[in-house]
Amino acid sequence: MNRAAGALLLALSIACAAAPPASPPPTVPSQGKAPFSAAPAANHQIHVTVDTRAAREILGSLSRPKMEVADVKVLEDMLPIKLAIQDSSRSDEVFQRDFAAAWDPESRTAVFDFASVRRERDRWGVLLDAVSSRRAEIERVSDERAAALLPGDRPILVRLQAFITFGLSGLADHMVVTMPDGAPAIILDLARVLGEAGSDEAPNQVSRLERVISGEAYRLAWTVYRDGNPNWRQPYPQLGAVDPLVRVVAEAGPVALFGIEDSFFPLSTWLKEPMQRAMNDMNRMAERLVESEADLEARVSLAAEVRRSDFSRRVAAPAGAYMEDGIIQVLGLEDLRKAQQEGPLAFFRAYDRATRQLKDLPPLSKVLLQKISAPVAPPH
Repeated sequence: MNRAAGALLLALSIACAAAPPASPPPTVPSQGKAPFSAAPAANHQIHVTVDTRAAREILGSLSRPKMEVADVKVLEDMLPIKLAIQDSSRSDEVFQRDFAAAWDPESRTAVFDFASVRRERDRWGVLLDAVSSRRAEIERVSDERAAALLPGDRPILVRLQAFITFGLSGLADHMVVTMPDGAPAIILDLARVLGEAGSDEAPNQVSRLERVISGEAYRLAWTVYRDGNPNWRQPYPQLGAVDPLVRVVAEAGPVALFGIEDSFFPLSTWLKEPMQRAMNDMNRMAERLVESEADLEARVSLAAEVRRSDFSRRVAAPAGAYMEDGIIQVLGLEDLRKAQQEGPLAFFRAYDRATRQLKDLPPLSKVLLQKISAPVAPPH
């Protein structure tokens, strides 16, 4: 179980908050600007199933005038709650104590925050009703969005169970888990995913839930696709020290794109400043990697830094997402799919072509251009 995938989906949201556009984006994006509504390139089978029972049981228990021990036992036996407790590395006793704290204003939550959920249970009940009533639509939209950006050279099949709950440990709004049968699942804390949404905003705010779920469904499908594509496994000797950087940016960027609200597309217009910063950070890392080519110890250290999840969250994921949208806006979705089919080197080359046609896109650094422009070594 891990929360790394969730960090990717948060990266660009953080960038948006840090540097808002000069003027607010339109409430509804212009047709064609957001790429997720495109028809799939192949008969991809993305199947998302949304389960709200854990959230419903939690709200029902928190609505009682006092805690019922029997309720806690029922909750602990529900699979998503059991998996969330396991992921927290805490015992059932901690879960029970924090759940009881929801009725005691003098008690302090240690790990699982149910007190705030109980205080606003009426509001969360309205929002949960909205999710439940639109469950089929959420599943359909998540399926379609996840399939839209995949290449079309072969169909991809993935299934994802999405559990809606409350009170996840830590600060993340969702977590990725593996169920006992080995199947992937995502557990979402509705209070965190919907944040400050009011009950009167329920219909519009459900789209946030769709973004998170479709992003995880795409991540699974994207991993399956790359694992079966030899272009993503072959070595690129001409890239030298920048090889790990090129790979992590091309892998992480498409997933991070799903963390952005549709109204911010095209990103080079609405998120120009954070886009420039992310590209600058990526270009600087490329320069450091090239400078380390004569120093094996420094090269190994930098390559390890590039592969860390923190670097992916801060630099690779945002930069890759901006590059992907730049390719789509300038060259078109079909060119993006073709580049992804051909591998990470083709992805960078496609972005370079896009920058030559649209000057608003931050260019790749000279060292990166030199590396990606070198002839591809023939396979042995």
